[in-house]
Amino acid sequence: MSSKDDWEQICHKVQERLLKTTPLTEESAKDLWTKLLKSLTAACDDKFLKTEHHEIRGLLKMTKENKGIIEITGGGKNQKRLREIPHFKRFDGCWFDFAITVDQTIKPAKVIAFDFEIRFSEDNPTKFLRFDLNPPEHNNDNNGKRFHLHPGNDDFMIHASPMSPLEILHLFLYDLKMPEHPRGS
Repeated sequence: MSSKDDWEQICHKVQERLLKTTPLTEESAKDLWTKLLKSLTAACDDKFLKTEHHEIRGLLKMTKENKGIIEITGGGKNQKRLREIPHFKRFDGCWFDFAITVDQTIKPAKVIAFDFEIRFSEDNPTKFLRFDLNPPEHNNDNNGKRFHLHPGNDDFMIHASPMSPLEILHLFLYDLKMPEHPRGS
């Protein structure tokens, strides 16, 4: 067995462990949507989110059910990171969006995929951070990296820490602050 085979086995073990410890069940997609709305509204009230209340409701959407699968989106799909595409705005100029896929054919409902991406200011050396949970049987699932993050580069991915969609949203809203005096300066 080669070292590459060892690494692939390690990746699958890490993925299995992450998926077991990550809270990915909800009563329903509607229940998760309500929790997301409550969190976003509270962040707006606390002045951590510049996006206004009426804008939050316009950005946070839930698709119609398709064979038990529902998608909750917070902003538009934005793979090119264009500011013109609707998104949530933080007080410090950072901005983010997300998409969550929920399977309601099982009880409790299960989050089967998501992507959360926050973009930082132009002068930050890390331009973005994205947390992904790819759907089962995605190529990354086969590579043992279904749950991963991209630290500023789409081609660079590492295993993510086990976090639910609400935990990642709170991280985006209340943490990941840009230091006033970066260590490298």
